Amino acid sequence: MFRNIKTYRPEALIETARFRSYVESFESELLRGISTLSALAIIQRHPEEGVYGYQLLKELEQETQKTLVIEEGTLYPILRKLERDGLLVSERKESSGRPRKYYKLTEDGQKLHNHMIGFFSKLLEAIGPLIEVDIKLPEKKYVYCPNCTNKIPQSTDVRFCNICGLNIEGLSK
Repeated sequence: MFRNIKTYRPEALIETARFRSYVESFESELLRGISTLSALAIIQRHPEEGVYGYQLLKELEQETQKTLVIEEGTLYPILRKLERDGLLVSERKESSGRPRKYYKLTEDGQKLHNHMIGFFSKLLEAIGPLIEVDIKLPEKKYVYCPNCTNKIPQSTDVRFCNICGLNIEGLSK
């Protein structure tokens, strides 16, 4: 999923079967969740018109400076699963003379996206010092539920987290 050189010098530690297997497994597990989160983030940016698969792939490559590249064979199963689970809806439309399937988030998809973004953001913030990365979340823009880390826009007048039901009244003040 990350485009990088997959061959290494013969004496490189990663060329040993034990380490290569460990690294590939680690990368695969980490990227599986990030791919879903990234796809939802791109789709969320197109609430009215939706986004079609190839457009999603190109926006993701551009936004991540070609660091995170999801192959079509990975993206479309993710989109089908999210649609089957009721988190996306799709609509066939013609664009530039070609039929395309446009995806949009459902209300539940938006809630899941907010929760996943909140969880991932708070996780990065928490482990930042361990991996010597400085993560600063935008202050006063969002409230993160202390129970489930759901990301809630600060400007809303929400009393309860729509994911876990925790009373969050007064957290933003």
